[in-house]
Amino acid sequence: MRRRFAGQAAGARVSSGQYSDFLTFRLDLTSALLSERANAVYRERWGLDVRALRVLRIVCAEPGVTPKAVSQRALIEKTLLSKTLAELESRGLIGRDTHADDRRSVALHATPEGRKVAKASAKAGAALEAELAVALTDAERKTLDRLLGKLSDSLLDGASA
Repeated sequence: MRRRFAGQAAGARVSSGQYSDFLTFRLDLTSALLSERANAVYRERWGLDVRALRVLRIVCAEPGVTPKAVSQRALIEKTLLSKTLAELESRGLIGRDTHADDRRSVALHATPEGRKVAKASAKAGAALEAELAVALTDAERKTLDRLLGKLSDSLLDGASA
């Protein structure tokens, strides 16, 4: 079986049996392709990428969340998260306050504009997912969701052990 990867002309594919058979490679490639497609839509409409919108949605869903908690939930490295939070704050989409329970910590909250962008981008994300899902039958989609959940749970359980 031969597969085509990003940056390759149609018809140029990587043969099965090479590095393309590694699950990590295939998952990473699929993630990159999905993010690339979503970023094109999100950057055009809001000037933000998938990562920034993921962070914004977490802040909207959990008012008062700390940067550390966002980093853990979104699996974003601290330095990169700091840059993302600064961008969202400079654009007026989030704000920072001293955390009520720990004055050494920061509590994040979404602004009204941030909530508006998060809501609209979630709708756009759902439309993108529906568009991408046409490649799978309903049964395949359910199986994929189940398997990805099982794999993620296994990895997260192993990380905390």
